[in-house]
Amino acid sequence: MFATPSPPPALGPLISHEEYNGMKRRQRTFLRFKNHPRASLPELKKYMDTMGYLLSLADLCWKSVATKENIEHLTELKSKSNFFENLLIRVVLGGEELEDVLKIKFKQ
Repeated sequence: MFATPSPPPALGPLISHEEYNGMKRRQRTFLRFKNHPRASLPELKKYMDTMGYLLSLADLCWKSVATKENIEHLTELKSKSNFFENLLIRVVLGGEELEDVLKIKFKQ
């Protein structure tokens, strides 16, 4: 008889169902946010594109397993997403200038 190795322990999903629903909700809200007149400012294009990309990763996170590397990557993505979200809200909805917001953010 041949000995077969036991299967590795099963890892859970990277994000929970509630987190997945929250990410999808943020993605839908962002799509409405893009219709705001100030959201089409040319200097915001790269920030809007990056935010859209970060929010589009919800399906990928839902299908990934919770390895140490994936958890670290997700934590980094969340922090970047929060930075861009705060920046866009302050510039688009708050009416602040992009340069002023970036100066304040990078002083911290």
